Amino acid sequence: MRAAVWLSLTACGAVVSTTAASTALWAILAFVPLVNVIAIPSLIGSVLVFVHTLPFATYLLLAQTDAPKHKGSLFLPFSPSRHLGILVAVSSYLRAVIILAPKFILTVIRTAWRLWRTTPFDDEVDPIMAGWWWERYASFGVEYQNPRRPGGAHKLDVFRAQPSDWQSTPSLSPESSSPPTTPRSSNSFVTLPDMDPGSRADLSDFPQHIWSEVPMGSPMEEENSDLRPVVVFLYDVGMMGPIRPRRWMFGLTGLLFAKQGYVAVVPDITTYPTGQMEDMVADVRATLAWVHKEIRYYGGDPSRIYVCGHGLGAHLGMYTIAQDVVVHSRDKVELHNAAVNWANMGYANDHLTSAGREIPNGVRALRIYGPDIELPPIKGVILLSPVADVIKQVRHEAKCWLEHVSPLRRSLGSSQTRCMRHSLGHILFAAKDLVDVDLLPRGALILHGKRNQLVPEWQGTWLAELLRGFDFEVTLRTYARLGHFDVVTNLMAGFESRSTAFLLEEIRSFIESSH
Repeated sequence: MRAAVWLSLTACGAVVSTTAASTALWAILAFVPLVNVIAIPSLIGSVLVFVHTLPFATYLLLAQTDAPKHKGSLFLPFSPSRHLGILVAVSSYLRAVIILAPKFILTVIRTAWRLWRTTPFDDEVDPIMAGWWWERYASFGVEYQNPRRPGGAHKLDVFRAQPSDWQSTPSLSPESSSPPTTPRSSNSFVTLPDMDPGSRADLSDFPQHIWSEVPMGSPMEEENSDLRPVVVFLYDVGMMGPIRPRRWMFGLTGLLFAKQGYVAVVPDITTYPTGQMEDMVADVRATLAWVHKEIRYYGGDPSRIYVCGHGLGAHLGMYTIAQDVVVHSRDKVELHNAAVNWANMGYANDHLTSAGREIPNGVRALRIYGPDIELPPIKGVILLSPVADVIKQVRHEAKCWLEHVSPLRRSLGSSQTRCMRHSLGHILFAAKDLVDVDLLPRGALILHGKRNQLVPEWQGTWLAELLRGFDFEVTLRTYARLGHFDVVTNLMAGFESRSTAFLLEEIRSFIESSH
């Protein structure tokens, strides 16, 4: 009897426990659809909101100035493919900032500590009497534009050459048996006088030597072996992102050049949207004019000025020189054409048989920005990942969905005509039959990375071929492992890598060969 009761109770307990387990299982199974209905769609919705919010935020931050007029008051992207391209670009930008920012800060601190502990290289100067300790190596915040242009940049940093490395760049001594280098007097620049084609000028006002033999401007100064070559570094004024480039970000670049025995100058350049191409060119002209006038005080040779630029800064430096050369060459041709026209119209006894050369409309409309500032002779240009053809670069950025967040098109001009007028390759190609090659610098060094996704390698290759068409001495070097920013970060003190030695050797050889 007791056994029967025990068995019945056990069976009831098993039934109860089975019922409880079944209830719990059904409760869990009933919650699974709830998770599927709420959690998974919420996760997908959050991802979609993030995917759309980040491109919207990027456009709100970077693309509202000079937005297309047909887009209305608010310019936002709605194409899924454009959103994907912007997400990739923003991710790369954030990754670079996260990696480089801490390293940059630590490098600055470590470099400052090392310089603090370094013995002054000038034994005759008491570091206490000379002022702050860093004044032994550089002068910061020197004004190069006076009076200042409203809203424009006006300061630069000068890094003095360090004598411990001067032996790496040998120079001719006064007792050297080698003949001194004779400067080319036609390498200076001057604005030719305007001439009214309607005036009845006599042919004697247009002697032949006026366009073929007369020196252009004042003669160049004799090179002084006690003074060091000067490298003016122009950062990439077309850098994308909310962090705008400033001269203090490239102080390590100036310091590395100073270690090689050069006087380095890093100026602030007006960037978009504060200014556009006209302001940038005026800043470069003012910087080079200041360097030619004042750099001797810092130990630099005003007759050996080299312009070094990165990205759109390389384009800006070479464009400033090319604009000056093209305009003066055009004026020279116009003066010749006027002389031919007056001779053929019978206002002179001796008729010229040669015909005037045709000047393209684009070249005829070209003007010098900052004409009141005389551009000094430039010995050579060092171009790091340069932009040469602006129109093709805008198209390249459009393929990456970045043309609206990049300042390239808007800083050079919203219209295609203005972009072509501000494109280095276009003005050189249009004036290929007019340019006086004697007005150009002696040579150019182009350094480009094959892994450059922002400025393709063909930009540097095409520019090299274009310059060689002017009988211009061009050295082109490409590096398989370097990207767009690697070319300049490898030229920063504290960021040296295996590629740094190759880059510095190319720069040293280029400067020595031009000397």
